[in-house]
Amino acid sequence: MDNHDLMSFEDGMDQFMSNLKKSLQQDQLHVTHQTMPQCLESYKVADDRANAYFLRLVVIGYTPTTMLARLSWLDAKGRDHICCYLNSAFEAVKRKKNGLWVREKNIPEAMCLQTWSRLQSPI
Repeated sequence: MDNHDLMSFEDGMDQFMSNLKKSLQQDQLHVTHQTMPQCLESYKVADDRANAYFLRLVVIGYTPTTMLARLSWLDAKGRDHICCYLNSAFEAVKRKKNGLWVREKNIPEAMCLQTWSRLQSPI
């Protein structure tokens, strides 16, 4: 993975993260920007009950021709809860059994909020 590969994510990252932040705030969550060296972008997100998680966008690469990133929540115990994987167009993708990456039916913002809801569930 070289600088050119990272730039494919950096080009659209600001708009994508801005939209994601708005989605979280519409759900009455408090979002603040955080810096973590291994992430392209990181936010600390807390609800009214002071439950705080870090939302992280990490470029993980895949092959020389396919760049992927992981959008996930990091909890207080250091566990990563994956929302989705993203291609360089910031579309949610999943890996099929044949090894190909295909677009998910849901958008990343919705998948992120679904994962947040599961983390907040007492069950």
